[in-house]
Amino acid sequence: MRVVIVVAVLVLIMVLVGWLRLSSPEGNPTIQVDTERVKEDTSTLVEKSKQVVDQAAEKVDASIEREPAELEPVQE
Repeated sequence: MRVVIVVAVLVLIMVLVGWLRLSSPEGNPTIQVDTERVKEDTSTLVEKSKQVVDQAAEKVDASIEREPAELEPVQE
């Protein structure tokens, strides 16, 4: 039952995003997948992900390059 619900949710998301079109011209139900749009959207997502990872890597590198704060000796 869970599998059916997951598949239904995925199909609904794909319809809402515009990757999948459901129609019934002349009474014949059809499903159309817009593969070009899927390719464009996934390419955009991959590029944005790369940018985010690069920015995170730059921040990590910058924090590593900073010298640690000077610690004062503990007075007993």
